[in-house]
Amino acid sequence: MAGGIIGSILGGVLTGGAGPAIGAGIGAAIPSVAEIARTITERLIPDPAKRAEAEAAIAAALANRDAAMLQAVTSSDTAQNAINLAEAQGNDRYSSRWRPSIGWIGALALGYQFLFAPFATWLGGLLGTMFGFTFPVPPMLPTGDLMPLIYALLGLTASRTVERINGVSTAAPAQPGHR
Repeated sequence: MAGGIIGSILGGVLTGGAGPAIGAGIGAAIPSVAEIARTITERLIPDPAKRAEAEAAIAAALANRDAAMLQAVTSSDTAQNAINLAEAQGNDRYSSRWRPSIGWIGALALGYQFLFAPFATWLGGLLGTMFGFTFPVPPMLPTGDLMPLIYALLGLTASRTVERINGVSTAAPAQPGHR
């Protein structure tokens, strides 16, 4: 009970108030009172029959917790699938193109970070030596923030490649006049 309340609060805070299902999942992940009670029963109840009865009650509580966690994950996945389907079927060119936009931003950032900036630094040093002055070093991008985004996008691309290999033609039915 306390884990579910705490999870609901955390889920609401972390998702901007839209996370009852996520909150239930967080609550289910917090160690439950039933697990602690089972340990206590093993140590405090000497009668084997009463201990077995208490452990059965604890097992039922754990099964209920697992079912609640599965339900929370399932409802969260269902809600996300509905959002993805609505986004894919929409005619708004921006919302249907946000992944490629982020991909291009990532590609430009990688190009800058690993091609342009080192080449500009080298060329600035070379020209500075030749003409007797120094060029400022181009700023470096925080690759620690950039690389997880690129990896996530590449993972999505790999998933789509697997779909194409397995014969899935499109993720959603094509809309007339929508590319």
